[in-house]
Order: sequence, then C-alpha cells, then structure tokens
Amino acid sequence: MGGSNDTFASFMNIAPTVAYYTAMMIVGLSAFGLSAVWMFQRDMVYPAAFPAQSRERVSLPSQFGMPHFDDIRLETSDKVVIRGYLIKRATDEETKRAPTLIYFHANAGNMGHRLPIAKLLYEMLECNVFMLSYRGYGLSEGQPSEAGIKTDALTALEFIRSHPLTANTKLVAFGQSLGGAVAIDIVAANEPEFVGVILENTFLSITKLVPNVLPILKYVTFLASEKWNSEQAIRKITSVPILFLSGLQDDLVPPPQMRKLYELASRNQDNEKMKVTWEEFANGKHNDTCVQPSYYGKIEQWWNAVVVPADPYVPTGRLRDLSPKESVEKSDGENVYRVESASAEKSLSDSEHDSSSAAAASGTKKDS
Repeated sequence: MGGSNDTFASFMNIAPTVAYYTAMMIVGLSAFGLSAVWMFQRDMVYPAAFPAQSRERVSLPSQFGMPHFDDIRLETSDKVVIRGYLIKRATDEETKRAPTLIYFHANAGNMGHRLPIAKLLYEMLECNVFMLSYRGYGLSEGQPSEAGIKTDALTALEFIRSHPLTANTKLVAFGQSLGGAVAIDIVAANEPEFVGVILENTFLSITKLVPNVLPILKYVTFLASEKWNSEQAIRKITSVPILFLSGLQDDLVPPPQMRKLYELASRNQDNEKMKVTWEEFANGKHNDTCVQPSYYGKIEQWWNAVVVPADPYVPTGRLRDLSPKESVEKSDGENVYRVESASAEKSLSDSEHDSSSAAAASGTKKDS
C-alpha cells in the first residue's frame, strides 16, 4: 500500500508540470496552424498563380479562329504590368458598333485557357471580347491579392473606356466563380459603365465558402484577409441587369450561395431598369456548367433581350485616360510587334500595317 501511495503522490507532484507542457504544446500547435492559415491563404484562394507552370506560354486568340486582336500590356496604378487580349471584329466600324464583353476568369488557369469559351461567345453574340490574366496569372507580373485583382479589373475597364474602338461600346461583365466576384465588385463601383452582368457559379464570400471547401478551417475564417464579399457588394448594383448561371451539382461553390446572390439582387426588381434572370443547369458541376446543353443558348436569349436593346453608352467621364507610357503589343496572329499606346489618337486597326511595317517585317516571334 505504501508503494501505491508513493506512486500516486509522485504523479500528483508532476501533474501540474505535465498539464502545463501539454497546454503549451496545444497552444503552440494552434498558433502554428493559425499562422500557416494566415501565411498560405492566398495560395489556397489563388492556387493557379503560384506554381511555375502558371507562367507557361499562353495561347493566342488566332489559334482559335479570332485573328483580329491586340495583345495588351497594361501598367496598373501600383506599377504591376498585366496582360490582356482585346479581341475585335473584322473592321474598325464593326468593332465600334459591337458591344464589348469583359471576361473575368476563375481562380484556376489564365485567360488563354478560356479562349474556347471566348470564341463561342465572340461568334454567337457578335461582340468584342476583352480578356485579362490577373496579376500572378499567365504572363502577368506580380502576386495576386483581393486588392490587387480589383486594381487589375479597374485598369482593364479604364483601358476599354480609353481605347478608340471600344470607348463608346456597350459593356457587359462576365465572371466565372472568382471572376464573378471580380465582376460584381467592378460593376457595383462603376454601374454607369455597364449594361449587363453575367455570373456563373459565384460564391457569397471567401469566409462563407471556406467551411464548405475545407471544413477543418471553419473556425478560423476570421483570419481571412481575402474577403471577396459579394454578398454585400451585389446590394450596390441597382440598375444593371444580371444573368445568373447556376450548376446545381456544383461541387465547390454550394448552389444555395449562388441562389442567395440572386435573391439579394432580386430585391431591386421594382426598378424598371433592373432585370434579374436565373438559369439553372441540373447536371452542371463547378467546372462543366459551361458545357451543359442550352448554356450558350440561355446567354444568347438574355443578350438579345437585354443588351441589344439597351440604350447606347453615354460617356460618363468617370474614368481617367491611360497615360502614353502604357504599351501595347499588336499581333497579326503569328508575329507580335510593338505599336503605339491604345490611348493614342489613331485607331489600332488591323489594317494599319503601314505604320508598323518595319517592326512587322522583322518577323520577330514572341510568346504571349
């Protein structure tokens, strides 16, 4: 009995020490986990921007039957150079008359991966298409962040509104997943510039999406610096029609989140200029909704009902002109050569080979 009492007494003597170190270990591991979430959250939100292969060669529109395009380099207000394509109609006059679709891609891949979709929209809607790779994506410089991507989107809008061919075109924002959040944000802040928004499989916010993607992190969402709070931003869109395209089998963004965005937007239905349209695809998953039957037909139907009859764009003067330092690389589909900034007086028509004949003659081939 004495031995048992001694063992128990010894245990009681060291118990506080064991408890202390156990608590310290738990606190340390928790702090490490929280620090890891904080430091690597951008890798999780923007995974395609960080691997080395994200800097791979980006496809050209000409490879998909769209030969009339400008390969664009734009410097943002925070001195990051991003890349974009302005895919135009066959002539300057057609380009000036056609609406322009600004394409915001999802968090995976870059603008080059979306060219097959852009091709279908370009042909079906008879529009111009402006595509960009966010900072850190494709061949764009920098590292992605919410603030940075919002700056990229504004830079793209300023470019479109300063380009001699697209300055006065009707403008529609199209966003898929993360791109939907980008579209909502840029339209909410610049409603007079747009006649429509198309959203596909978009989430309410990063903090509300994370628990569905990584349930283990649901208790630390308060650490997220990347918010993308579309639930709040969409309330600011009060006069621009919105088309919602929802895949009901979405395996990443819960369809109820998309539905909630629709319901928030629908509260403005009493405004005669506001038309909110819901289209769902029973078998659509997160990445294949765009290949579901009638997907493009639904977009065309909405476009013809909303965009085509919309009033002509009236310049608002809200956006600054691009500085002449912004550079443009123009492509004929094979050779790429430097031309004047898109903010210059003269048009960047594909027929203006004379002014760049020397550069074109060099036949210098570059990846884009």
